[in-house]
Amino acid sequence: MANPGRGNRHPIRASEADILRAVMDYLSARNFRVFRRNVMGIVPMAKGGAVHVGVKGQADLYGWFRYTGIHIEVEVKRPGGTLTPEQGAWLDNARADGAVAFMVDSVEECRLQLKKFGF
Repeated sequence: MANPGRGNRHPIRASEADILRAVMDYLSARNFRVFRRNVMGIVPMAKGGAVHVGVKGQADLYGWFRYTGIHIEVEVKRPGGTLTPEQGAWLDNARADGAVAFMVDSVEECRLQLKKFGF
């Protein structure tokens, strides 16, 4: 049996789903009420046809600060991930309308972003 701690050329990286759950837990602990948004594009229906789910570019997480109601939008990526143009526009528009909106690839990045917004 190989020793996983030795000679491993490909360290295990957290999946985007793992990072998303950790960021949700962190935001909840910081008094944000947060929800997962699934933007799936076009979903085929069982009896034919299709339905578009969500708006292209919507952030993965949304919610509000429990004491003030300030809205938050968070796009979660794996380390090194980048925003699509639609995701960037979504976050830009949310910020322009007064929301806290940013992209993160870790809980630490989330902490830093919240600090920039005064939380």
